[in-house]
Amino acid sequence: MGKHNRPRRRCREGRTRMETSIMIQKHLQGFTLTEIMVALVISSILMAGVLSIMSSSKRTYALQNELSELQDNARFVMDELKHELRMAGYLGCANQPPINASTSVANYFRPFKAKDANEQSVNNRPLVDENGNSFPSTDALIVTSFSEPVKVVTSTLIKNKKKISGDTSGRGTIFPDPTDPNRNQIVISDCNDSTVYNVVATAPTNTPPTISLKEKLEKNYLPPVDVFMVANSVAYEVKNPAGEGFALFKCKDLNRNELFCEGGETDEKWELLVEGVENMQIRYGIDTGSDNVPNLYSQTPPIPSTDDKVVSVRITLLIRTTNKRYDLEGATDKDFQLDPELTYNGKKTYNPHTANGTLESGYRHRMFTSTVSVRNSLNQ
Repeated sequence: MGKHNRPRRRCREGRTRMETSIMIQKHLQGFTLTEIMVALVISSILMAGVLSIMSSSKRTYALQNELSELQDNARFVMDELKHELRMAGYLGCANQPPINASTSVANYFRPFKAKDANEQSVNNRPLVDENGNSFPSTDALIVTSFSEPVKVVTSTLIKNKKKISGDTSGRGTIFPDPTDPNRNQIVISDCNDSTVYNVVATAPTNTPPTISLKEKLEKNYLPPVDVFMVANSVAYEVKNPAGEGFALFKCKDLNRNELFCEGGETDEKWELLVEGVENMQIRYGIDTGSDNVPNLYSQTPPIPSTDDKVVSVRITLLIRTTNKRYDLEGATDKDFQLDPELTYNGKKTYNPHTANGTLESGYRHRMFTSTVSVRNSLNQ
């Protein structure tokens, strides 16, 4: 019996070794070329999708960031213009035109200028880029007020005196200059009236500093008293410096010299206020009666010889993003009515995409409008 069992054991052992060999061969078997190609295609599709999402998210984030910057610029410009417009025509506590002490004639002035020193209208000024390409005409804004205070010792404002004590302490102290025809007058205003006096001499280094007047003080000035240099102007205008893009510039004329702000945008007297402002339209709300309600909105302020007064100002700003995006095709495809009487290429609206597609491509635009009450006119 033992002899007959031996061959069977060898057979079982051989079968076991064969099965183990087959299992080892199956375990060592790798991916086929087809499986590898399918895996590469699937991974490439997934990777392309991820990259597309990342690229789209990056573009969206960049555009949202630029539009947010545009909104901030618009808010800053509006706040600046509103502040200046609310100060327009400010005449001190008396809030009435000052009387010249030498001539006894009122030094009447308008809070807004219709023309600059070159007799150029503030309305519809041509606007071109650095290559001479035209864009819709823009407006300028010139605001006038008493906004340059002079510090004096109020107790020295005594009737019939010609010499008053000034105060040069503190930072940015303003002092008249009798040698400068643009800075040799001061306005003294209390809550009853205001008077213009001519300055003939100053001694800012004396203790105390003194201001000598040509005319005698007409009365005792009691607090509250405001003392100013004569009216000065602030000008705002959209310009396009060569290769730098559109921007709103500001020039503050503290010298009462109307030619001061007539330089170009590269002139150091013009301060770059905000980039991206492409167009500014100004409408003056004119009260032709006496109810402080605007009866009409005009492109230019009334001339000084009329009794009409500006009681409100409507501001319209077209602002675009500051950076040209080459990954964005075209420009803002929207019609903007900048002003009811403004036309560009025969149309009363401006569409950056259709009107100036090549020049405006890569920019996004927004329009902002606000109406501001001129409170100094309302109080007159």
